Amino acid sequence: MRTSTLLAGLLALMLLHIALTALGQKTRHLAGAVHVIQVRQAITGGTARFIQSAIDKATATGAECLIIQLDTPGGLLSSTRDIVQSILNAKVPVVVYISPQGARGASAGTMITLASHVAAMAPATHIGAAHPVSLFGGNDNKIMNEKILNDTSAYVEGIAELRHRNAKWAISAVRESKSITAGKAKAQGVIEIIAENLDDLIEQLNGREVRMDKDTVRTLTTAGRMVIDQEMSFSQNFLTTISNPNLVFFLLALGVLGLYMEFSNPGLILPGVAGAISLIMALIAMQTLPISYGALGLILLGVALLVAESFVPSFGILGFGGLAAMLFGSLFLLDQDQTDLQVSPPMVFITIGTIAVVILVIGRLLLKSFNNPLQSFQSNMEGHTAVVKASIDPRGDGMVLINGEMWKARAGVAIPPGEKVVVEQVDGLVLHVKAVATDAEAEDQNPDAGG
Repeated sequence: MRTSTLLAGLLALMLLHIALTALGQKTRHLAGAVHVIQVRQAITGGTARFIQSAIDKATATGAECLIIQLDTPGGLLSSTRDIVQSILNAKVPVVVYISPQGARGASAGTMITLASHVAAMAPATHIGAAHPVSLFGGNDNKIMNEKILNDTSAYVEGIAELRHRNAKWAISAVRESKSITAGKAKAQGVIEIIAENLDDLIEQLNGREVRMDKDTVRTLTTAGRMVIDQEMSFSQNFLTTISNPNLVFFLLALGVLGLYMEFSNPGLILPGVAGAISLIMALIAMQTLPISYGALGLILLGVALLVAESFVPSFGILGFGGLAAMLFGSLFLLDQDQTDLQVSPPMVFITIGTIAVVILVIGRLLLKSFNNPLQSFQSNMEGHTAVVKASIDPRGDGMVLINGEMWKARAGVAIPPGEKVVVEQVDGLVLHVKAVATDAEAEDQNPDAGG
């Protein structure tokens, strides 16, 4: 017994040693690799988390550098600042590469590129247009807009000076929304490299000196290094996907419509469940977007008015008010002082119009049902067959099953359970029944039937 225990312990130690050795070899094998991620969407909170996790992973495995392949129209200023801060404090060189050909590093992408240790672009790409402008429904206060503009200008100027890039152009990209192509960006000292593709970039990075801080300079050795592609996790990809403002609005509208249908027709279940799930997903996505709480309050007020329309005969006043509140709330849903993203106005009008049509159709159907004459289901039961479940006695009521329902039943004769009966008359909630004649009984009552 002791010998077996000892052998088992030794075997476990050997397996543990093999596993640790393999893990150490794998870690050494990954050390010095070139990590690559792709960011090809608007900059949101999900994007910031993805880049931060990629930097952490590259640092933990001793990567030679991290390359961010960037193609973005812009995004949230708060998320952009988080990304810039992550890059500036990274312990591993971060290379931002605007690619593939035809891509752009606009607005937020400009700030991220300026913050990188090495900035690169593919041919036929452009960078710039970083002015914090309100595309729709932004703040019209000139003093506030001037404060935001000055703050953003000082922000990009500081980043450009830290990385020894063209600070004058960086300011013009913010104040004058200037954009330039890859060739001009390199000529003006905005970027360092123009690369045809990723392999060309890695080749040009080899031997380049990168200043990590004022006291540390690293020489990149990328030639022959393993290239590791880091992919978004399911949660990161899901959060990034649903953070699209248009999708958030669609989920919000779908949730409103589902709940309205459920309240208007209790018992449908599916619209209510789908609506609740859509609303929860929209609320999760809103955590990564700069939502205007006043606009969100208008949307919630619209939902409340639509639900109230189902219970209060307001002749459409509550419903119309609810649709109007939802329309204005949707148009101003995002705080344009913090992002250049917006919900597409055509999508807002089409969605609100669709909701209005659905509500109108449901309302007309409900009104039509109210005007229909009352019909008693009991009168339709006469002549139908039922099955006796509890014996019927002339001195007391029994129970019969008809149309899946249990009813009290009376008869002039005793009828045992299991027999079939025919409903002769409906008296309130009691059925008067008679036994179904068997074939023999029917022949005795009508002897000439077979002749």
